[in-house]
Amino acid sequence: MIIDAHTHINCDELYQERKEIIQRAIDNKVVAVFNTADSLNSFKNIDILQKEYPNYCYGVYGIHPEFASSTNFTEVEEEIIKRKNIIKAIGEIGLDYHYPINETEKNNQKDIFISQICLAKKLNLPIVIHSRDAGKGTFDILCQYAQDMKVYLHCYSGSYEMAKEYIKKIPNIHFGVGGIVTFKNAKKLVEVVEKIDLKYFLTETDAPYLTPVPFRGKQNEPSYLIYVINKISELKNMNEVKVEEILFENAREFFDL
Repeated sequence: MIIDAHTHINCDELYQERKEIIQRAIDNKVVAVFNTADSLNSFKNIDILQKEYPNYCYGVYGIHPEFASSTNFTEVEEEIIKRKNIIKAIGEIGLDYHYPINETEKNNQKDIFISQICLAKKLNLPIVIHSRDAGKGTFDILCQYAQDMKVYLHCYSGSYEMAKEYIKKIPNIHFGVGGIVTFKNAKKLVEVVEKIDLKYFLTETDAPYLTPVPFRGKQNEPSYLIYVINKISELKNMNEVKVEEILFENAREFFDL
């Protein structure tokens, strides 16, 4: 049994084909998917997916750092609280310094990141983190505000040394592993997977992005998670069924399924 802990069937590229995509996922042992918001506009499709596929499609709601400067947090808070009985986590939230931004925009990202952490704490929910080219800033904020929380670093791109520091500071930390682990140039992530205990990992697609080999370059979808698990099993030198079982339990516990 496989869980896609971070995907975007709610996005335009996948939403129109959702019936076929979900059927292929079911056919490939995927028993649950967590559709993750980026903006307020994305909430609606996630709501619909939960209604159409109860106990299969789950919702993670929050504001991606890319939308921090254009978002009214009061409105976000209201919309999340409205969904408090169906929401499984707040995300994807965090910092993204990949493209040049000024100090005002950086501060806006930090402010809405911290506000969403505090909201998650108030609602006793886990948080799903987006961090790109902002490793130290993300680490500092999480260590200050989220040490006692369930924290999921989606699409983990940090080093093995950073992963060890996270484990020391935040006991309930999880690292997202997706299609990148199958790439030839994924040396950092491969080292993390090889050296960190499997109990700290969650499997994800981030579909429609980051498609694993042998489909790299095509649109990603949850059914391709079998290739990610195969690679993890190879790197850990473990039986694939056992790896599936551990990763399934990790996700079930993290999202309180």
